[in-house]
Amino acid sequence: MGKIKPFRGILYNRKKVNIAKVVTPPYDVISATMQDSFYRRDQFNIIRLALGKEDKKDTPKSNRYTRAGKTLDNWMRNNIFVKDENPSIYIYTQEYLHKGKKRTRIGFIALMKIEGPKKSGVLPHEYTLAKPKEDRLNLISKTEANLSPIFTLFKDRQNKVNKILKHFMKSRDPLFTLEAEGVIHKLWQMDEKNAIKKIQSHMRDKKIFIADGHHRYEVAVAYKKMMLNRKQFKKSYGDIMMYFSSLGESENLTILSTHRAINNIEQFDETKILNKLKKYFYITSVKSVERCIEYLEKTPKNKHAFGMYAGKNKFRILTLKGMYSVRKLVDSPKTYSLKKLDVTILHDLIVDKVLGIKKYENSVKYIMNEKDAVSIVEKGDYQVAFFLRPTRVADMRAIAEKGEMMPQKSTYFYPKLLTGLVINKF
Repeated sequence: MGKIKPFRGILYNRKKVNIAKVVTPPYDVISATMQDSFYRRDQFNIIRLALGKEDKKDTPKSNRYTRAGKTLDNWMRNNIFVKDENPSIYIYTQEYLHKGKKRTRIGFIALMKIEGPKKSGVLPHEYTLAKPKEDRLNLISKTEANLSPIFTLFKDRQNKVNKILKHFMKSRDPLFTLEAEGVIHKLWQMDEKNAIKKIQSHMRDKKIFIADGHHRYEVAVAYKKMMLNRKQFKKSYGDIMMYFSSLGESENLTILSTHRAINNIEQFDETKILNKLKKYFYITSVKSVERCIEYLEKTPKNKHAFGMYAGKNKFRILTLKGMYSVRKLVDSPKTYSLKKLDVTILHDLIVDKVLGIKKYENSVKYIMNEKDAVSIVEKGDYQVAFFLRPTRVADMRAIAEKGEMMPQKSTYFYPKLLTGLVINKF
């Protein structure tokens, strides 16, 4: 199952850089504006590797991926990055506030052997998209590195692993502490062989749930197969860097909503769409997006409700009528665990059936901030936005265990892991 091992991580040389200035959020939440900001922040910012800028003069032999590979090698030669002497695992904590309550998520970064789904016990829960996978495959091919860990979860009801981590944390100071966007990040290097062996032993029977990083995980699997087929395989291609956090302390796991903005709706007419929706939903008007979110938060878990905005300062709440069974509404072989999710009903009933959207890649934008969703509808970039409640951790776990997949971007685990804390070079 979870065959993990320590590794000699590559870390920024704290004598040469300010860690707070060189790390970033994951590549897939970085906008063009944020990318520019990270470029300006420091000449050694990880953005130059993880999400380099394109250039009009780019060619198949010289592009942002080849630049990332050369930059990584150059920084290693010049000791911007240093490689740890001893195989280690890296304890990583994040302290944050959620709805006024202080929470601390604890986990560790290690390598895990890439195997088939049955052997590895790795359980994804979301479908992936082709373009992001092509992008990450190009990057991993040129850098030969994992620049950030896959975020995973595992069951540990007795919290045996966390007890080992916490005991070690009491005996050592962290390598560094930094604050980013209100979240305090701390990293420890654990190279004690006995402690590592205990963790390896506890992890052997664990199923691993992918929380964030589905595209990068699939790319790592594909890269291993590609290099095997080319007879260019190195043993290190068979491992992937992951962050493991225990479901045993699920109160410290926070999932936020990911809203949807929709475009390319043929002959868009809000009145006609509302008339179609009235067949399935009670429709209530509210005055603001804040009221939309408040209403959704107060809706009982056993009811299905969505916010909707199509411009002109008119906000709606769609509440599924009790007479409709989600088993029948979602016309597919999916299990009830998947059919009953708000995100499934939104995609299968509203986006697919009512709006007639079939190709998501150019028609659906996934947005964290509800005000940003309102803004792009106001600007006319998108025709309508829908607001959702967060998916629950228990639902994500149940669906993954059954081998099913949610729609893309069904979960947004908060806070995100920073990119650039530890690198795994093949």
